[in-house]
Formats: sequence, C-alpha cells, structure tokens
Amino acid sequence: MYKSHFGRNGQVSFSCPEDYYELLGYLAKSDGSTSITWENNEDQGAWGSEGRICFYTRRLPSAGCLRFTAGNGSIYKRVNCNDFVEHLSRYHGFVQGKYQNVESIRRTIPKQYIDCFERGLKS
Repeated sequence: MYKSHFGRNGQVSFSCPEDYYELLGYLAKSDGSTSITWENNEDQGAWGSEGRICFYTRRLPSAGCLRFTAGNGSIYKRVNCNDFVEHLSRYHGFVQGKYQNVESIRRTIPKQYIDCFERGLKS
C-alpha cells in the first residue's frame, strides 16, 4: 500500500510508487545488509520505543529519500521512523530482525510494481 511520506519530520519519503516498491525489495532481500527493529528506549528513560531500519553496508538504497542518522558498532547508518516501520509490518508483512519472508512480502505488491520490487531485491 503506497504512501508517499512517513514520519513527523519527513524521515522517509517517495516521489513515486516505483521508488517505494523498489525500497521494499531492498529491505526484503534478507542478505544481512539491513534489519528492522523496535528499540525499547523508554526502558532507558527516553520518551518511547523507536522503530528503526539499520543498514550494515555502505551500499545504501537509491530509491526514496531517507533521512539517515549515524550508526554504531556494526551499524553503518539508521533510519528512525516509527510510522514507516509500523507500515512495513502492517501492510507488507515485514518482521523484526534481519530476515524477511520474501514470498509473503511479494504477495502484497501490486502486479504493476513487481518489477520495481524485484529491482530492489537485486540491488
């Protein structure tokens, strides 16, 4: 389900559905380059949990406009956006962690955007 903007501060945005579905393919590929997490920051006194996409590679996706923050340890960059992480889970079947069910996610992609999704899988 395409949506063009996510997050109160515009952390994730897309100029077209093609970029959105390509990024979904990139995130679904389960090759260790990304993970999806919910960090329970409220346990350390912060305001609340934070949905994050962690990137473990310098080969960042070109699809979409992502507002990256610095990583730490093995994480090269992160995108902090509860809205987008929740959307990925609710509408496309993404789960926490590094490994996704590509077939399950592929079934959520409209037929006219499958080529975009596949391009993201191969990037």
